[in-house]
Amino acid sequence: MLKLLMLEEIAIFNELSNDDLRNLEKNLTIQSFKKRQVIFYEGDSAEWFYILLKGKVKISKFSADGREIVLEIIDAPDFFGALAVIKNFPYPATAIAIENCEVGKVGRNIFLKVFNKYPGLNNKILHHITMRLRAGVESLKNLALEDVLSRIVYQILKLTTKYGKKVSEGVLIDLKLTKQEIAEMAGTTTETAIRIIGRLKKEGYIVEQNRKIIVKDIDRLFELLKNKL
Repeated sequence: MLKLLMLEEIAIFNELSNDDLRNLEKNLTIQSFKKRQVIFYEGDSAEWFYILLKGKVKISKFSADGREIVLEIIDAPDFFGALAVIKNFPYPATAIAIENCEVGKVGRNIFLKVFNKYPGLNNKILHHITMRLRAGVESLKNLALEDVLSRIVYQILKLTTKYGKKVSEGVLIDLKLTKQEIAEMAGTTTETAIRIIGRLKKEGYIVEQNRKIIVKDIDRLFELLKNKL
């Protein structure tokens, strides 16, 4: 029943009948992944449709020299790996647990039997994926910025749109991030990310609290980015 409730929280499943929801639930295999554990690699055969039940997952690509580029962060409850399953091509990126996660997976054939019964589901999933791809393109465009400070500021501002919560000190990014993870998002080294975050703190743009960033003044930080472009 808990799994069924989690599935019902995901918007794309709203129009499914109770029987089809229960069919997915019955065929849902639950796996636990520890922080930094790989769920699937880019190029793996898309045998599973994944549903994030608990935790956060990052979708990443790796350059030829091994540099990681974080395209998107996914929160529970949500799904991932869908486009490759539907179109029957290998996963186009790598999925990695950001924190300890619980992930459900449904075999491709079982998922497609349900998927093909609901023509409207195709549009819902493709719209959802399109929004993610747009975010991924924005991340790649961000990497074209020559100035590393601009790239890190851009990522901080982007995170405020998804995880921002108003607090007395400003806007809290309600997501624990290491300097290494910030560096991966901005396509730079951990040492550089530490230095730039330190500068932003010193100049009063941000503060850190329990490994979470608080942006003290969104407009002021945005002006810093605009002046760098």
